Formats: sequence, structure tokens, C-alpha cells
Amino acid sequence: MHLHTDKDSYIAGDTIWLRAHCADAATHRPVAASRYVYVELRDDRGSLVRRIKLLSRDSVYSGYLPTQSLERFGDYSLTAYTLYMRNQGPDYFFKKPLTIWPYQESRRTQRNTSVRKVSDFDVSFFPEGGYLIDGYDCCVAFKALGDDGGSVEITGVVKNDRDEVVDTLRTLHGGMGCLRFTPHTGERYYAECTMAGGKTERFDLPASNNLACVLRVLQTERDFTVMVQSGRPLPKGLRLLVHCRGNLCYFREWNDDLPSLIFKRDKLPGGVLQILLLDKAGNALSERLVFNRGEELATTDMQVRGTLKQRTKVTLAVTATDPDGGPAAGDFSIAVTDRAAVPAATSGSIYSTLLLSSELRGTIETPDWYFEGRDAARVAALDALLLTQGWRRYDVPAAVRGEYATPAYPLEVGQEIAGRINKGGLWNRRKKLDRYEMRMIVPRWHYSLQAPIDKEGRFALNGFDFPDSTLYVLRPAAAKGLLPEATVKVARDSFPEVGTLPRVPETDAANPYLAQARHYIEQRGQTDMRNVLIDTVVVTHRIRQEMKSPEQRLASNSWTAEQIKESGAGTILECLARMPGIKVSDYSISYRGTGALFVVDGQLEEPVDMQASASGFPLTGMVRSSRNVSRGAASGLGGIARPDGLGGFTQFTLAQQVMCLSYPLEMVSRIDLIDSHDSALYIPWAKGAVVSITLKKGKEWEDAVALMPSVDVAIASPLGYQTPAEFYAPAYATEKARRSMAPDYRTTLYWNPSVEFDETGRATVEFYTSDAPADYDITIEGITQTGKIVCRRSTVTAD
Repeated sequence: MHLHTDKDSYIAGDTIWLRAHCADAATHRPVAASRYVYVELRDDRGSLVRRIKLLSRDSVYSGYLPTQSLERFGDYSLTAYTLYMRNQGPDYFFKKPLTIWPYQESRRTQRNTSVRKVSDFDVSFFPEGGYLIDGYDCCVAFKALGDDGGSVEITGVVKNDRDEVVDTLRTLHGGMGCLRFTPHTGERYYAECTMAGGKTERFDLPASNNLACVLRVLQTERDFTVMVQSGRPLPKGLRLLVHCRGNLCYFREWNDDLPSLIFKRDKLPGGVLQILLLDKAGNALSERLVFNRGEELATTDMQVRGTLKQRTKVTLAVTATDPDGGPAAGDFSIAVTDRAAVPAATSGSIYSTLLLSSELRGTIETPDWYFEGRDAARVAALDALLLTQGWRRYDVPAAVRGEYATPAYPLEVGQEIAGRINKGGLWNRRKKLDRYEMRMIVPRWHYSLQAPIDKEGRFALNGFDFPDSTLYVLRPAAAKGLLPEATVKVARDSFPEVGTLPRVPETDAANPYLAQARHYIEQRGQTDMRNVLIDTVVVTHRIRQEMKSPEQRLASNSWTAEQIKESGAGTILECLARMPGIKVSDYSISYRGTGALFVVDGQLEEPVDMQASASGFPLTGMVRSSRNVSRGAASGLGGIARPDGLGGFTQFTLAQQVMCLSYPLEMVSRIDLIDSHDSALYIPWAKGAVVSITLKKGKEWEDAVALMPSVDVAIASPLGYQTPAEFYAPAYATEKARRSMAPDYRTTLYWNPSVEFDETGRATVEFYTSDAPADYDITIEGITQTGKIVCRRSTVTAD
């Protein structure tokens, strides 16, 4: 998983625009097998600020996070994952640091910019292959961390127990480095390390283990050599295994007659290679990680047409080619930002995420640094990172032995609401519960669904999709009426603990960018809602009489919410039974001897059996109305009757009624009864009466839900998918638009989460410059259909 945002630094009031790139770990091909991606925004204390759920739309996960309502400012973090990724734990979730600055500094919102102070530090040592072997030249990696969890830079020396210096040490990057020395039998070793600032500490190195078998790797630019060392003769049946992201690269028995094996880099995939030495039982004796720079990048070229003058059109022509020379197929996300007001990104690119960060446990500081060149210092620092950062994504020994763990979390293919019911009373609380079913209603979307209840009272409703803040009403029912005295308990959504969050590197480099961004906001002046002060305004208006709906004007009888409450009825069915002319007998409903149609908020309700037979679904399937009777577009029949093709109606029993009869009465705003004499004015083909049910809305609906009794009814509002929004950027296509007096000082000039390559591997992007004559940073990230990475960061300079 990789999350591409339009930038890494924001001013309060900005919107964080994002695209989640989800790839198959083995092939790096883009996948959207999980229907949702979860994105969480957390502050520097790890507290959850906002969680959104991104729906896969044409295999693209994109969304946004507004920052207007934040109360605290400073360091934040974005975490992204799918439900299926929870099987490997939060160590392998995507995590990205962000900085959100206040529009104006104050004592309450001021970020702590004091210099980082570390009073103590600790150094851990990691011998190559796991152990030191006496008499062999050994490589030992180390990592230094301060008492705040961040890396620190150290220097020092390694001494034996006679206080003789055997090697020196110095961190290369991120508090990590390597040292080499040959341990001798009977000697112990320690390191004296000095942190920047003068404090010196002593740390013991691990003792030698001459009975162990360890892997040693010697690397060059074109190949690497693997050796096995031990202080005793090697046991029989050793096997060497090499894999990359679960793809088997080499697996053979170790030949004692050969001192080493040489692997050509161009024959192996790019990324982290795990080398394992296994005994004949499949147990791991030694492990070594090696990074291989393979052909994992698509070649990307970008041509810029136009000038960077104020309010002019710029065209970007992007071409991507696979390593084999063919045109790349796929899509990418692109962000164009003002270089003067947005500092350079400190989080890793999609290249370092897919090939490095997603393969290692824990946080990697400035992962892109390792790939900004191929000099010896970066190569050595990357090797030190692999030697120190623990990696247990793949349980290879268990796989060799044929032991596979069943995933606890499945691929998520839709929303689900689960729970259980309990019968009331002292006896038979759990008996014969499978005779009942759970009915779910979504009033906002006129959607209903049913699911069976098992013997233990458990139920699961799934196979639907609705946006966030949707309310679901659940009520158990039997074949004849509702289940009396039943308590519904809905299981709450479960979300993982994400663990340690990345720390944003502290630097003063962002200060000039922050000043420029705030200057832009001041330039926008009165056109920006964050910088508007208005006087008190008093608005007076006469209360206009509410316009009556068509069903109210045609109704022969109407009952308001107050009248329904005073009637003492407990259900809609009981309320209907008390209305003049309506008769409920033998589990059927009629009005003066004729069947009635049911309408809810202007939508004609289909009977359950009619929907089931028409769609082929059983009664537990979906029931959804899609006919608006006010437009005269009804083509089917709802309620308890439908045209039989002979000029009459077919009657249906209550078991075949529309789901609206299960609506809690507290949700109903009014019920209108249209007599058969006037029903044709409402539904042209109707020959019987029409019962129109109007549900409460807005504040009235919220109050009704809050006061709704918990027995027999449950209200759920699980996290739904985020409703999409489009990034807005003004277009200056006409002279009138270019002469507009509204200031334009955008820091993000263009954002598009999905730009698709054509069959020739080309894509064209157009945007308009702002009022700020500045240089622009352009970031392009994506994955081709063949699993190659599209990653380009360029700067377009004004002439």
C-alpha cells in the first residue's frame, strides 16, 4: 500500500487530497480485490483525529481529508490499510508523516519548535547472519536511538577485554552503521560510543557462538556472493533458500564442496531478497537480507508546453515505457504544487514504499535518501538498514514444512452489519431463534434487506454499500408479525491499533515556506473564508405556510405524528387497523374491500415476494424501490395488490407485504390515505386506495432516533464509504476570466488521482498557473499493469 498526497505540509483550512495505490505484494501489479481502503489521520500523540473509508471506483481508491476543524497543529500521520492487510499486523501498514500549521500562531496553537534534546541513548548490535564466529572476519551492524525513540548520530571504538582497540565505528545514516573485526577465542568485546553533544556510554557486543551456522554475503554492483561459516563441521542436509516478496528465486541443498555461491543481480527481481539457511527439518539457522536494484521502474518522460506566466495554461505530456521498451499501461496520480510555499516532501516515494518500507518492520527515516544515488556511502547505509531492521513478513520455515496459517481477516467485498438477538422473559431466551429473521431498513435510500437468524441468535446482513453517516434500522421479525420482547445487539466496528507513528524530522527549512504560504492567504484577503470578519446581521422573514405534497392534497384522511402518538398504536400495522375503512383480517389488509398500494416518501413499495420472484433472489435478498410515483413512472405494483393483467388485482398476505410495515412508528411523520376515487390522480393505473407514509427528516429524524426504545429496534451507523469530491482549480480560458479581480494564490495548483495512459503509453494533463510567479514541483506516482513503478519528481522553472 502506498498513499500519495498532494503535499506533505499544510496550512489549517487546506484539504489533504490523497490516492491509495494498492499492489499485489508478489507481482506489484495493481489490485482492488479489497473493496475498501481505510485511511486514518492521527496527531503526534497517536490519537485518532479522523478515519475515512475509500471505496474502489474503477479500481481507484481516492479521497480527501479537510483540516478546517483541527484543534491542535504540528506533526500528524496518515495510516492506510485494507482489512486483509490486518492479517500481517500494523507493522506493515502504510504510514506517512504530515505537518499541519495553524493559519495564525497563538499560544494555544503554537507548535513546539524547541531544539530536540536527547539526554540518553542506546545502541543495539546485530552480527551478520545472527552470530559472531571466532576466527572469521565478522560484520556487525548497529543502530543508535535516543530516549525519545528517534535516531542519534554517534562515533566510537570497539575494544576487547584487555581494552585494546580493534575497530572504530561511526553512524552512516539514521543512527545506523557497520563495523568489521575478527573475534578471537575466549575474548569479549564492547563498544565505547559517544553521542553528538559529548556523552559517552559503554555497550557490550554479543558473545561468539562457534556452534552456529551463519550466512555471510559479499556484494558488488553486479553480483553478490553467499557463504556459510561455522566453528564446527557443517551438518548434513543444509538447504539455501532465496526469495523476493514470496517469489522463490533459489532453493537447493547446500554443497559442502563449494565454498560459496555467486548470484547475478540481473537474474533476480528488484527489492529486498531474503536469504535463509535451513536445516533438514526446515528450521531457520541463519538469515540475511540483501537489496537488489532490479528493473522495477518504468521509464518516465515529461514534456512541458506553455509558460509559467500568471494565469496561463500549462500542458504536461507524460510518456511511460516498460523496461522491455513497450508502452506502459495503467494510470497514475499527479500533484503540482507551488515550490515557494510547499517544502519538498520528506516522506518516501512509491518506489521506496513498495521496494523497501513495506517489506521492513518499523519506521524508516527518509527512505528516499537511500535511492538518491549509488555512491558507496548510500549502498553501505542501505545494507546497515537491512542488517538492523527486523523482518518477519514471511514465515518461510513454516511454509517449507507445509504449515499455513488461515487468514483471520478475509478480503472485504462489501459492508456488513452483524450482531445477535435475545428473547425477553424468563424462559426460552435462546430457543427456536432460527425461526425468525432480521430485517434492516435504510430510510434515506428506501432500501431494505433481510437475513436469517441462527439458533444462537446471530445474524449478518451484507452485500450493500452506503456512504458514511447512513442510519440503519434493524428489527427482528417472524412470519406472522414482529418478534415480541426481543433485544437487538449490533456488533461494533473493529479497527486495529496502528502502533508507533513516524516522527517528522525536525528542521527549520520549512519556515520560509510557511511564511510564503501565509502570505498567499493574506493576499487572497476577503475571498478566503478563513480571513473574513463580518458584522452581526439580523435576518427577519415571515414564516411561510408549508406547501402541501400531492398525497396530502388528495388524501381523504390524514394522521400527523402527534395524532399517531395519541392513538396509542405500537406499530404501523396497528395504526392502520384503527383507520376508518381499513380492515386487517386473516393476515391481509384491505380498504373497503379493495387492496391498497403503499408509498413511502413518494416511492412505490414493492411486495417482498414480487421483488424476489422478479430478481431471482430469495426472501432474504434485497428489496429496493426505485419508482417515483409523483412522476407517473410506476411500472409495477406495490402494497398488497398488483394488476393481474385481467383488469383486477392479486391479493397478498401480510407475510408478502412491503417492508414499510416494519418501520418503527417513531420514524413516521404522517400517514395519508388516498381513497380509490382519487388514487388514479396519484397513480394512473391504480384502482384501489393508496396509503402514503412520510418519514421524518433532519432534526426531527435525529430526535426520533434518540428517543426510540431499544427493545425490538436497533439503530446502527457504521463507517460508510466517503462520498467523492473533485479537486477544484480555476480555468482561465477566456480574457474575462484572466482579468478577474479574485486573487488566486493556490499552493496546490493541480491534483488528479487517476490519469490514464493511452495505448501508446502517453497521457496529457492541463492546468492553469496562479497569480504567483513561481517554480512548480510536479510529482507523478503509479503502477503499470505489468507491475512496474511510475515515479517522477520534477521541478518546472519559470523563465
